[in-house]
Amino acid sequence: MVSLNNTLEYIEMLDIEDQQYLEEIIHRRLIEKKRSGIVRRAKKAKAGVKNNRCRSGTAEDLLTDLNG
Repeated sequence: MVSLNNTLEYIEMLDIEDQQYLEEIIHRRLIEKKRSGIVRRAKKAKAGVKNNRCRSGTAEDLLTDLNG
């Protein structure tokens, strides 16, 4: 297993252009992971609505449901 500290030391050995390129790659991968997570949660929520396990609505609808 590679430690974060070792990884950072290796990155320090790269020239500035390679470090900037690595930064871009990591940034794009993080965006894609976040996007994938949003899609996964949206599909789960959509399935929940379809199967009547959850509903959609406004905050006012929620308060009405909670207060009976």
